[in-house]
Amino acid sequence: MHEIKSGLWVNPRVPEMVVRPELENLAKTYGKFWCTWQTDRGDKLPMGPPALMMSPQELDLGIVKLDLVKKRDDKYNISTEALKSSRAELAVPEPELMNPQADYWKQHGKGFAIEVEKTEMKKITAFP
Repeated sequence: MHEIKSGLWVNPRVPEMVVRPELENLAKTYGKFWCTWQTDRGDKLPMGPPALMMSPQELDLGIVKLDLVKKRDDKYNISTEALKSSRAELAVPEPELMNPQADYWKQHGKGFAIEVEKTEMKKITAFP
């Protein structure tokens, strides 16, 4: 995953040696995950619809605003370049088989949206 090897992916305030096993597993994924708590919007609680987030595979990876990366680095007292160097040896194998529907949006120019609606909670069994 580009974000991990480039040092863009960080787990703030978690030492690199602690997060390393997670990064090694995550680096093997295709770069999609469900985001349920979008803190960059200022959400105080994980409310609202989950969003399928993805990295821009095979697209212009220069779309990251360097001033935002610097601001993040300054805030958490980290170095993107140091992270990049420390993660250089991470093995990120190419996927053996890529599902042709993995990037549906690139093929069709459309994606999917999840809508949240209020509904009555029905108590079917005794709780707890």
